[in-house]
Amino acid sequence: MAASLDNGAGNGVSHLSAAADRVRFVLRSTDDPLAHDGPNVIRNFMTSPKSISSVYVYDEAGTELFERQCRTPEYYLRRAEAELLRRHAGDIVQLCEFPAIVELGAGTAEKTRTLFEVYAEHEARCDYYPIDIDTETLSQAAHALVCDFPQLFVHCLGTTYLEGLRALPRRTRCRLFAFLGSSIGNMQRQEIEDLLAHLFAGADRGDYLLLGADLHKDASFIDKAYNDSAGFGPRSTLNMLHHLNRRYDGNFVMDNFRYRSKYDPRLKRNEVRIESLAAQTVTLASLDFTMALAAGELIDAEIMWKFEPDELCSLLDRAGFSLVNRWIELLYRYGLFLFRRR
Repeated sequence: MAASLDNGAGNGVSHLSAAADRVRFVLRSTDDPLAHDGPNVIRNFMTSPKSISSVYVYDEAGTELFERQCRTPEYYLRRAEAELLRRHAGDIVQLCEFPAIVELGAGTAEKTRTLFEVYAEHEARCDYYPIDIDTETLSQAAHALVCDFPQLFVHCLGTTYLEGLRALPRRTRCRLFAFLGSSIGNMQRQEIEDLLAHLFAGADRGDYLLLGADLHKDASFIDKAYNDSAGFGPRSTLNMLHHLNRRYDGNFVMDNFRYRSKYDPRLKRNEVRIESLAAQTVTLASLDFTMALAAGELIDAEIMWKFEPDELCSLLDRAGFSLVNRWIELLYRYGLFLFRRR
C-alpha cells in the first residue's frame, strides 16, 4: 500500500500543488566553497609528495569532462549502479515504507530518478532533500524533477554534506539517506569515518542508508575505466591545473604535465597522479606562492578506494549501521548496500 502524504492530502495528482510550488530551498549557501582554501593549497604543495585536493576537479569544465567520461564504454561504475537500481528500486522503496529521501552529493539527481519512479507508480508522495554545494545545478535539477514527478516535493540544501545534514528539518517519517556513485571511495579514510559519524548523528533510529560502492576486482577493469580511450578521464584531472591557474593567477603550462593512473591491488585503491615532465617552477601569484617541480615528480590528485563487501559492512557496522541487504553486479563487481541506523 502506498505511503500516505505528510500533509494529509490524498495521493491523487489533482491534490498536488503546481510544479514551481513543490521546490524550495531550505538552505542556499552563497559563499564560494573554495574562497578561503588558499592556505590548504599551499600546505598540500609543501608536503611530500605534493598533492591537489580533488575538489579542484569540479569546476564547470571538469564536471562536463567527468560526465562525458561516465558515458564511455570503459567507465562501468555509473552503468553498473544504474542497473542495480533498476532491478531493486521497488524492493528498496517498499522495504523502507516509502521514506523521505535525503541525498548527499545529489548533482543532477540522475541516479535517484529510478527511486522516484517507484513513488510515481504507487501515486505516493516523496519528499526529497538533495544536498549539493552547486546551487545552480541543484535548482535546475529540482525544477526538472517536479515537472516529471507530480508527487515529488524537493527541499534543496545548497551547501556541504555536513552543513546540509545539520540543517535537515525535524523528522516526521522514516528517511532514506542516499550516498551513491561510489563517492565514499573518493574520500580519505578519516573523512569516511567523519562523514559516517555525522550521518549517524543526523539520522534517527530506524532510518536507512543506501550506499553505492565500487568493489575490489581485476585491475584491468579499473585501469580501463580511469584511462578511457577518449581521454575524458585524463582531461578532467589535468583540468585541475586550469582551475588553479584561473582561481589563483597561476602559470601551470599544460604541455609540461601528463596524467598517470594505476590501480594498487594491495591497497585496493586507484591512484591518480599528475606527472611533471620537466624541471620547472610554478607560481600562484594571488597566493604569493612559488614551488619547484623536478622532472618526473608526481603530484597526488585523486584516490578511489575499492572495497570488499564484508569490509564495507564492518566499517558501517562500527559506525552504527546494520546491513539490511546488499546487491552486487557480478560482471564489474559493483555493490549497492542498504543499511539501517541502530
